[in-house]
Amino acid sequence: MRNFFGKLVLLSFIMMIGLTFAAIPVSAKIICKVAHVDPGDPFMSPDQAGAIVFKSMVETATNGEIEVQIFPASVLGKERESMEMLKNNLIQVYIATVGGMASVYPLIGILDLPFAIPNFSVAYEVFDGWFGDKLKKSIFDKTGIRCLEVTDQSGFFHFTNNKRLIRTPEDFKGIKFRTMALPSHIAFFKALGSSAIPISWAEVYTSLQTGVADGQHNPTVVILSGKLYEVQKYLTLTGHLWSTHWFLMNEGWFKSLTDEQKKIVTDAARTAKVAGRGITRIYESSEKGLPFLEKNMKVYQPSIKEKEGFASITIPTMKSFIKENLGEEGVALQRDFLKAIEDAKKKFGY
Repeated sequence: MRNFFGKLVLLSFIMMIGLTFAAIPVSAKIICKVAHVDPGDPFMSPDQAGAIVFKSMVETATNGEIEVQIFPASVLGKERESMEMLKNNLIQVYIATVGGMASVYPLIGILDLPFAIPNFSVAYEVFDGWFGDKLKKSIFDKTGIRCLEVTDQSGFFHFTNNKRLIRTPEDFKGIKFRTMALPSHIAFFKALGSSAIPISWAEVYTSLQTGVADGQHNPTVVILSGKLYEVQKYLTLTGHLWSTHWFLMNEGWFKSLTDEQKKIVTDAARTAKVAGRGITRIYESSEKGLPFLEKNMKVYQPSIKEKEGFASITIPTMKSFIKENLGEEGVALQRDFLKAIEDAKKKFGY
């Protein structure tokens, strides 16, 4: 009997402890939803490569306090919808294209100065340096959205189409090019004598396949990941624009983090940028990259003189566009952009 009462007392004590701990609230995980437009294969997509590195670093460094969920390939919505979800904290991170940025920050158009950036070293120096910091501050001041990093879509833009191989500005005439909903890009194509049709990325393949558009411009990695070589015959490696993506974060969500958590997510975003760049350069240079496109398309590399011919037509047009559409603020920011390019060129001896 004594043993029975002893066991009963022990059981009651255990139950009391259990109820006490049950009453203590368990901290809920902090959810961070990351969305982007690129495919979900990290070996073909700089955005996805960056996203999975960000996820791994954040979850590990916070011991799982922050759970990162990744939504590639626009599964949560197109660019404008995703930007709205970011502003409303329905997603916490959005890796936006220039088109997505333009919907909330029109000054992004100042970057669309063709043939301004000569190579990767200069591009990285410009956007990782003082100009990149100034641009991030401007974005935050005008939109309230925090830009952690300026990443790149995959490198330099090139032209593809189904009509003819482009060697001179005259070759653009009569070709319908798909572009993002960017007034600056539309003005660029008009300067070359072609028409520009704004089409969302999700509809590009079908539009090229059915002839709604004859051509488009994107980096080679995007041409590969989007399988555009299946519906395009010609590729001209002009390298006319540097492709930027933007690692954006909801400010309210960021401010809700502890100081330590803030350091973790900012460091993870910085590393994610580097990972995306690295995987892009490897992919582009491998047999699955440009050599693959050369087997499936007719590829042309313009000479320096031929590029100067394109530039002489498009640069004055784009400078006029900036002045007319973005005013003195746009002109001043573009002046800073060009100064940052010259600073970088001097640093590397160009």
